[in-house]
Amino acid sequence: MTQSAHSSGTAKNLVWRLETLVTRLLEGLLTATFMAIFVLVVVLVVLRYVFNTTIVGGNEVTVMLFIFTTALGAAVDVARGKHIIVDTFVNLLSAGARRWLDVVNLAIIGTLNAFLLNYSIDWISAVGGSENPVVHIPEGAVQVAMPIGCALTILFCATRIVSLLADKSAAAEQGQP
Repeated sequence: MTQSAHSSGTAKNLVWRLETLVTRLLEGLLTATFMAIFVLVVVLVVLRYVFNTTIVGGNEVTVMLFIFTTALGAAVDVARGKHIIVDTFVNLLSAGARRWLDVVNLAIIGTLNAFLLNYSIDWISAVGGSENPVVHIPEGAVQVAMPIGCALTILFCATRIVSLLADKSAAAEQGQP
């Protein structure tokens, strides 16, 4: 193995380990959040239909938690390579062409999320200071899910691109297309 193939393999391994660690942490957080949403919804339904009462702000908290799961879940799907894609024609391409198309696709997704990150920070600074009237949580505490999700998506796009390009350079070193 040449020095460049070894260094590209080491870089890919480091990137893969970072991506795996962050993805697992997010998956654990998402699982706990979905469990909390489930328990909260069940408790709210039982309270409403059995005891004719409710937890004030319970519905609002459910929505707030769902916003976080959506933003973080989108980033995790990019890390898993499971983002929305119609692959009917892509599957007809050679492996090398698919790899380059994946790089371009991830670059577009990352760029879109960079713009969304910028706009979401402006949005939070404009309206994030208002307080939710029921649970008295600043709206910015919920809206921050958007820039966090965008930043994580950008990170995962970058790690996936590095991984794809490292695969390409390792294949080229071994004389594969």
